[in-house]
Amino acid sequence: MKILFINLPFSGHVYPTLGLVEKLVNRGNSVTYLLTEEWKDKVLEVGADFLYYEDNEKLSIQIKNVYQASIKVAHEFDLIIYEHFFFLGKHIAERFNKPVIRIITAPATNKVLMKEFINSGGVLSVFRFEWVCRRWTKKVSKGIKLKTDSWLKEITENPPELNLVYTVKKFQPYAEDFSENKFKFLGTSIYQRNKKNEFILPKSKNNLVYIALGTIVNKAMSFYKKCINAFKDENVTVIISVGNSINISDLCKIPNNFYIFPFVPQLEILEKASVFITHGGLNSVMESLYFGVPMVVIPFISDQPTNAQQIERLNLGKKISHKHITSDILKNSTLAVLNDSTIAQSILLMQKEIRNAGGNEFGADLIIQYMDNKMVKEH
Repeated sequence: MKILFINLPFSGHVYPTLGLVEKLVNRGNSVTYLLTEEWKDKVLEVGADFLYYEDNEKLSIQIKNVYQASIKVAHEFDLIIYEHFFFLGKHIAERFNKPVIRIITAPATNKVLMKEFINSGGVLSVFRFEWVCRRWTKKVSKGIKLKTDSWLKEITENPPELNLVYTVKKFQPYAEDFSENKFKFLGTSIYQRNKKNEFILPKSKNNLVYIALGTIVNKAMSFYKKCINAFKDENVTVIISVGNSINISDLCKIPNNFYIFPFVPQLEILEKASVFITHGGLNSVMESLYFGVPMVVIPFISDQPTNAQQIERLNLGKKISHKHITSDILKNSTLAVLNDSTIAQSILLMQKEIRNAGGNEFGADLIIQYMDNKMVKEH
């Protein structure tokens, strides 16, 4: 089977799918991943072929670039798979009369959730006005006949027959709104990453506090200084991933119980961590729960506040506001999570749920089963 995989070049949207691609390739399928040039090595590493489109910081142009690159090659493939943020994916498949599957790397989205994500701030906040949404969609999809008048409606109201979601139904907000026939919950995407780079974990018998705010909000120098003040005298080992946007030397004197890096292999750290201080992106949350690690969540934008609410509602950790962070709040919240036996029990139950969900193996099963059923119907 020849599969075309289409995505936008955002880390949280791409990384989970690479594990699925690897499973499909290992089962003898030919997968071509369409992405920007920066992802080439990562795609080749999981055994897929690589096609690229021109990168552009402006989202409207980026989506046009993806579309133009897709329609040049879509006819060559048996199946189109797209990530949900690229809202033209289903249209491309229908244009070329191809089967289509959608991957969802955030919580599955209905109208209520989409409104929550947009109202939480960030680049999507401009779309809180419907007229802006319609005008932007018309500009991006000029000459393309859509089923609706808005890219948000394309996502929420025009799903394909099969949607693979990287969470479990127990964590999914408004789970009852998502048909079990159309929406399949995979859990999380665990696969071997950074195969060429060895990372040596600091040796310590203390509880390990892991801190990472993701690729969107890793410029928060003042936040990292508050972390240092919070835990410098505590009997814990702290690993912080700060990204490449700040100079670690600007943090001045780093205490002996701190280890600060631009990047770390998150899965290796979570396997040993006692608590995770995170921005609450769904991939990080699911990975943390897979390894049974409770969280202190500091949400910023998009689905992060919704994920943080779910974490508190399900007693998997605590959330704190990024607007009112102090060193004391950080320390007290983290120690409270570390010492809460009811959170520990909830984490164990959710960990079992996620590990039983099937992950990328289940996703590959569903994709192959979907195509087998298509072939039976055609004959």
